[in-house]
Amino acid sequence: MKKRLSALLLAVITAFVFSSCGAFEVSHTDPTQTAETVRPTESFLTVETDSTGSVSSYEAVEQRHGYLALPETGQRTLYDELYKVYRDVSPEKDESAGFYPMPQVKIDVPLSEAEVRTTIKAIYSDNPELFWAAGTIGYLSDSDGTIVRMYSRYSPQEVDTMLNASLDAVNKFLKELPSGLSEYDRELFTHDYLIALCEYDKDVDPENSDKNDPKIYTVYGALVDKLAVCEGYARAFQLLLNKAGVDCIGISGKGEDELHMWNAVKLGGKWYNVDTTWDDREELYYKYNYFNLSDGQMKEDHTPSPLFSELTEDQINGLSGSVNCDIMNLVIPECGDTTMNLYYRSCPHLADLEGADVTEGLLDTALKKGDLFLFYVEDSIDFENGVDALFKTPPQYFFQYIDRVNASLTDYSIDTSNIGYYSFEKTRLIAVELHYL
Repeated sequence: MKKRLSALLLAVITAFVFSSCGAFEVSHTDPTQTAETVRPTESFLTVETDSTGSVSSYEAVEQRHGYLALPETGQRTLYDELYKVYRDVSPEKDESAGFYPMPQVKIDVPLSEAEVRTTIKAIYSDNPELFWAAGTIGYLSDSDGTIVRMYSRYSPQEVDTMLNASLDAVNKFLKELPSGLSEYDRELFTHDYLIALCEYDKDVDPENSDKNDPKIYTVYGALVDKLAVCEGYARAFQLLLNKAGVDCIGISGKGEDELHMWNAVKLGGKWYNVDTTWDDREELYYKYNYFNLSDGQMKEDHTPSPLFSELTEDQINGLSGSVNCDIMNLVIPECGDTTMNLYYRSCPHLADLEGADVTEGLLDTALKKGDLFLFYVEDSIDFENGVDALFKTPPQYFFQYIDRVNASLTDYSIDTSNIGYYSFEKTRLIAVELHYL
């Protein structure tokens, strides 16, 4: 049988996850060539421990959701074999490919182009730390089996330097992570840590991703350069949470009709949606608007891409349709719960318009002269009508709460003539700006 030798321009690779997969192109890249390789940092999973043991107090999660989504025959074998050689990089650049080759992998099962693409997508879904692979692979398949060769964007020396810097960043995070925290509190700490550490790259060109620095799409960009786009945020959040012992995966899709990436986090056996990119805002009332939301809450402005199992091979290969290997998902957990939402857990609840819990919370804020008061509106109250009753239509119940609080204050009072509020029906949050006389 005549052998087929081709190169796949796989946008699923970390550097170009949101660029087009493109058509299947013939290349002179030969996956059967041999190359001497150098293994950089032996294990990214190794973390330092200090005398308190705080770094090792949580058992890291080994991510396998992508792997388990693959069929058992062929693709899982290719996954395992490719993962073994991802740290073996040749010091000599392959000029025809433009990158540094890794050792070829051969399995005895013939796989289609779409199956190879899906396998590589699974590897990067499970292992966000693998930031150095380029978007080109050598691929050969016939009745005897499948040969695949991956390429590194960077030399082994560069990979080693960048891996060590990434490992230092992860160790720094783990040393600052307090011991004895619940899953929720570890998630909250990680969320705030990443947002404080990383800045969104406002100069990114979304239409021409090949002009952007590939590092902004990676954990290296988020944790070392401290500059990233949504994919870098999501991969860094996944990596840090997994190291902290909390199950977290990335979700590809669209946010307000733009290509986007966020996370799903598992707490107490239930999954929740988190978008650290969109939470990276200075305003406190925006900081947790995408922290542990249900699918129903997220669907207002987030749409996950389909699962690979819902796509044809031509779609996965980028030959038809608007969804391809770079933005498909291996797993999309059902997120149906809201009880781990920060506002639900932490804010006073408005259960009825008498507002006893809200009044008590408002008093606590006023005693500290806080300038922002947040409270949660329970489902028993129609949100839009509740906002009207609180602030717009008589008797404007929120001002009654203020009157009760002011009656308890002695040296100052809340200024009822200078009240501003923000309402967020999706998270059922109301944020009120307070001023004092």
